[in-house]
Amino acid sequence: MRKQVVQGFHGFKGKIYRVFGQNGERAQQEELSQAEAADFGNQDMHGTGQDAFDKLVERRDFERIVDEELRAGHSQGCLLVGNVDRFREVCEIYGQDTGNAVLRRVVEVLSYSFAESVCMSRQGRDTFAMWLSDVSTAHTELLCRKAGEVNDILLHPAGELPPVTLSIGMAFGDSAEDCRELGKRAIKALNHVKESGRCGCEIDDGHGR
Repeated sequence: MRKQVVQGFHGFKGKIYRVFGQNGERAQQEELSQAEAADFGNQDMHGTGQDAFDKLVERRDFERIVDEELRAGHSQGCLLVGNVDRFREVCEIYGQDTGNAVLRRVVEVLSYSFAESVCMSRQGRDTFAMWLSDVSTAHTELLCRKAGEVNDILLHPAGELPPVTLSIGMAFGDSAEDCRELGKRAIKALNHVKESGRCGCEIDDGHGR
């Protein structure tokens, strides 16, 4: 059954590529950029209620925690933003209940894989942010490896959940910045992953890379 789900999911993805092509990709990318990068941290989390969502904090609280961590003089930290690839299509195929179950699974996997995170917040319908304290550019390889493990787990779900992937952007920061500035840099990195085919990770180290 799982094999059939995987085949069906990727078959549908192929149809979407053929029908919409690059123009469709560009439209979806612009929507993500406008909805998140231009307004990072301005909205509250809605629709979370139980299970994995109990691990999430409100967006305003998330921003406050990150700013306090930065002002406290930690050597460095990393803001991670992950977006579920093609979540709208997942909901269209499998229904909203399954879509919600997928989001809960994403939160669980992120929490497990990045256990050192201080907090996590829902930044949009299918976008989540995490603050990783006391990590620096020296941890770049480790963070990329963990992001790859997240996608490997999500691509091989247990039970009847469909396979999904995340596009992940990260940004290292220090006391000279705040949460919103880091968020914009992390989303810029995430957008580059989207443009490059999704299901990946890019890290902005603060030096244009």
